[in-house]
Amino acid sequence: MDKKWRVLKRKRVFDSKFVKIYEDIVKLPNGTVLNDYTLIKKSDVVLIVPTDKKNKVITIKEYRHGAGQFQIALPAGLIESNEPLIKAAKRELLEETGFSGGHFKYVGVLNDYPSKDMHKIYVVRAKNVKLIQKQKLEMSETITSVRAVSRRDLKKQIANKKWKNSAALASLILSRIIF
Repeated sequence: MDKKWRVLKRKRVFDSKFVKIYEDIVKLPNGTVLNDYTLIKKSDVVLIVPTDKKNKVITIKEYRHGAGQFQIALPAGLIESNEPLIKAAKRELLEETGFSGGHFKYVGVLNDYPSKDMHKIYVVRAKNVKLIQKQKLEMSETITSVRAVSRRDLKKQIANKKWKNSAALASLILSRIIF
């Protein structure tokens, strides 16, 4: 039987609007005690895998400051306090791409860095979306393009290592866009 680690003590060592850092004292199943196991808690995120009525994937090119580069990705954003998941997905898709409508369905949850990061990435599939308005980006967002990409071209981009965002790549697989 799998045995989980037991948290003996948790201390918050940093707290900001975007991240909380904890230092745990944990006891492993073999009896070893770790006195300084650091965990990070960021806000949970919704990541949308949208396709239009021609079954093209709606992608974005966005500046990612942590990576220091623009990256091809999928629309995503923070889930607001008490916001239903599908509502958050519709809001983020509309804000970042101008696309809306269609059918939205929760497909699964991902852990980006499960040994150290406690936040969750909720993946939502959106089918038959259409462009209805211009983007309404947040002040901290720099999205330079929104493109409808065929699955064939998407696979070429991935094979040519144009995609760097692990959560977006995993979401394409989870949503059965690529295998």
